[in-house]
Amino acid sequence: MTGDAGQTGLARLWLFITAFVSGAVVMALEILGSRLLAPVFGNSLFVWGALIGVVLAAMSTGYATGGWLADRHPGGKVLAGLLLFSGAWTFLLAWMGQPIMFTVDRWIDDPRWGPCLAATFLLAPPAFGLSGVLPAVLRLAIADLGHLGRHTGRVIAVSTIGSLVGTWGTAFYLLTWVGSMALVAALGAIQAALGLLWLWRAVVLRARTAVPAMTGLGLCAWLAVNPILVLPQPLYQEDSPYQQIRVREDDLFRYLILDRTFHAVMWRVDPEHLYLPYSQLFVAGLAVAPDPSRALILGHGGGSMAKWLARAWPDLLVDIVEVDPSVVRVAEEYFEYQPPPNHRVFVKDARVFLRQHNATYDVIWVDVFARHLIPFHLTTQEFFDELRARLSPRGIVVINLASSGEGPDHQRAEAVVTTLKTIFPEVEAFGVKGPWGRSDSRAENLLFFAGPSLETMRQPGFLEDVTRLIEQRRLPYEARHLLETRLDRDWSGGLVLTDDYAPYDLLIGREGAQDHSVGGGTLPLGPQ
Repeated sequence: MTGDAGQTGLARLWLFITAFVSGAVVMALEILGSRLLAPVFGNSLFVWGALIGVVLAAMSTGYATGGWLADRHPGGKVLAGLLLFSGAWTFLLAWMGQPIMFTVDRWIDDPRWGPCLAATFLLAPPAFGLSGVLPAVLRLAIADLGHLGRHTGRVIAVSTIGSLVGTWGTAFYLLTWVGSMALVAALGAIQAALGLLWLWRAVVLRARTAVPAMTGLGLCAWLAVNPILVLPQPLYQEDSPYQQIRVREDDLFRYLILDRTFHAVMWRVDPEHLYLPYSQLFVAGLAVAPDPSRALILGHGGGSMAKWLARAWPDLLVDIVEVDPSVVRVAEEYFEYQPPPNHRVFVKDARVFLRQHNATYDVIWVDVFARHLIPFHLTTQEFFDELRARLSPRGIVVINLASSGEGPDHQRAEAVVTTLKTIFPEVEAFGVKGPWGRSDSRAENLLFFAGPSLETMRQPGFLEDVTRLIEQRRLPYEARHLLETRLDRDWSGGLVLTDDYAPYDLLIGREGAQDHSVGGGTLPLGPQ
């Protein structure tokens, strides 16, 4: 009796381990899915909605199918088959993920259904297989119908705890320790190993069974660690808690890419030079605020603005706010920004920083938007009201926004300007093309100037002041020409965005999907 009891206890422990692991892996894959899709589809609410919806649909189908198979084929064969299927598909996901996503992106020009189809191809099969494991485990665990509720509750509880561990472990630790592609391959190996163990327990393994299984899984594992890459191999890559960070370079430039958006370009000959046209106009805010002494930068990127300010305005006190600590580190290690004593870098969300700090600023630069990466809470009335509270009586706010010039992008610009005007009634707008923009493209950076000092820009002597600062090398020489790009456009009729109502994901343009933004400008997708 003792031996039988021990054997039963060991078998139940094995079932609990299987339930725990399958629950953990399915949630880890869902979290990983956001990182896999981000370089192609962005990281919007639509992407998360697609992921969650596809995984839920696959799980519901997997539960039903797993239960049906477990009734028709008692024993561990069903478990082995489901785990080996999901493990093999996860290996293939690591191998072919990028080509599939870019193909879907070319097929479907829609920010909702494109991610849905990509997630269906990549994540639905393993989610289906792993979900089928739970009813198969329950079928094996329930030997005593008199305690059906107890056994079912325990197995489901263990599976749910596994899901919790998979969610928190992946989001809080594993992604930043391992990286997304390596972690996908590791999850495939876990499933394959567990499936082989169940196959060994369920059947007598002979050469004709074991060799094909091991050979097939070995081939899939080899493919997983040798993925097909559409995006070029970066100089550096990291999955931070907020986004995928890549650093690329060619003979002339170094680039910072966050998810699918280029955020900084550094000219390697002169790392402090402001190379991008929008940034050359961006700093013209220094000519608008009289004798600025303190400035705030929301959005750090590669530190291009901060580096230039350190050289051209060495006495200006500058606070820099960046939500992602990995971006701050990459700016120092790969883009040669070392904060001087009068620069302070804060790793915080912009809204949190504005609430926690009472300092006022003569110039505030808002450079947190890219075409496919929209922190909606930094577009609302409440945010602009907090900006106004931190602006000095003669200060200026300068906002950079990407736009393709039409469709949802135009509606987005109208919404931002309409909302901005509820707090700052007077706004001046400028449109700046990117350095590599196609001549027939309408893509541009929209820069909005607002604040008490805005009237300075309309004074007859303003351009002379700009020229004087250029001669003193305190503004880029391109600034005067770029100030002639003023847009005389009717921005009325846009939505007023609030913390309660900001349907921003509907306003993400898809034109130029193969051109990635640079702080809103465009760069070609392929190798530089």
